[in-house]
Parts: sequence; structure tokens; C-alpha cells
Amino acid sequence: MSKTNELRGLSMNVSENAKANTVSAKCQVDKYVDIYENGGAVRVLFIGNSITKHAPAENIGWSGNWGMAASCAENDYVHRTMTGIREKFGTADYCVAQLAEWERRYLQGDEVLEEYYTKARDFAADIIIVRIGENINRDENKKISCKPYYDSMIKFFKVKENARVIVTDNFWSIEALNKAFKEVSDENGYTFCSISDLEQDERTMAKGLFKHEGVAVHPGDYGMECIAQRILGKI
Repeated sequence: MSKTNELRGLSMNVSENAKANTVSAKCQVDKYVDIYENGGAVRVLFIGNSITKHAPAENIGWSGNWGMAASCAENDYVHRTMTGIREKFGTADYCVAQLAEWERRYLQGDEVLEEYYTKARDFAADIIIVRIGENINRDENKKISCKPYYDSMIKFFKVKENARVIVTDNFWSIEALNKAFKEVSDENGYTFCSISDLEQDERTMAKGLFKHEGVAVHPGDYGMECIAQRILGKI
């Protein structure tokens, strides 16, 4: 099989839940970077999308301003992960960089990062948790792989040479992207954290709790806890 056909085959291997995610990647937040610091012992950067944070969106029945579709901010994976990190390190500061804009425009590379995310880079994290991918256009990825752009994006945020980088695959299985993310992780000596099997358990999603199908396939409280525990297991 040629490399082109191999990539095309992988691109077709997408879960039904991934197809059901119709939440637009546009305008997910009005603030791309949030920083919470008070002189903590460790600095943590979360690089994410709507699963990490989504502003209220009345048109799809979402009223939160945290990880969709957790019941409250304290129950999304960012806050659950930070609880575990503080138990380990005592105190910790953190930064949330919502990269749906980069996912939409990854072919523009550092141009988008420089425009919206320099504050997250300058946060100079000790631990970087990269949990994105679901909004990357799969047809576009078949033509031009996101892999080198994904690689460059992580390096943009990795200011400290000894920063620990944890890379997850997609919550909804998208094989071509999962493969690319794993390769970037392995090639750079990052820590890979697989979560793409979680959707096989219907309890991890918020189905039945939201009318909008795209919101409902996002991880609910149980799914968020599962993601957090997977990440904490790698720290």
C-alpha cells in the first residue's frame, strides 16, 4: 500500500461519535488564554479545545464556561487534574490555552500561535498537557498532514528545556490523527497518554443530558474524571 493510500485509509477510520461532534470550532471562547497563578511550586499548561473550555453558546444549549459537557467547572478534566497535581506538589499554578482557533487554521502554523497564544508560551510551564485534535479538518489533513504543524505547535509552548510534555490522542477515535500524535510524542521523547478508548463506554459521554448531539457526545463528569485520571497516571 502506498503512503498516500495508507493515510487515506486511516483518515476514513473515524468513530461515529467523532462524526456526531457538530459543535463548531469557530468562536468557542472569547478569551484564548486564562492564567491562574499565585506562586505555586509547579506551573501547568493545558492546551485544549471545547473539551478543555467552551464559552456559553445559547444556540446549542450550552451555558457553561468550562470543559464541555461537565456539570460545573470543578468537574471538568482541567480542574480534576489540577486537584491531583496539587495533592502531589502541594501548590501549583496553571494556564489554559484554548486552541480551537489553531485546530481550524493549523496550516498557518506559528502565525496563529503568535497572534493569540504568546501569553501561554510566556507562562513557561513545567508540565504541558496537550489535549487537542478533534477539530482538525480531516479532509484537509488527508491532503496536508497536520503532523509537522502539531510538532511545531508543541515546541512553541515548550519554553523550558526540561518541561514535561504529556500528549493525549483524541477522545473520539480518529485514527490518522491519533497515529500522527503518537509519532510526534515518540519522536520527541514526550509522554503519550491514550484516552481514545474511553468513548467505548457510553457513560463517559453526556448523552441524554443535552439536546444538541454535538454537546452530548462530549465527556460528562465521569468522562472528565477518566481523562484526568489517565493524565495524572502519567505525571
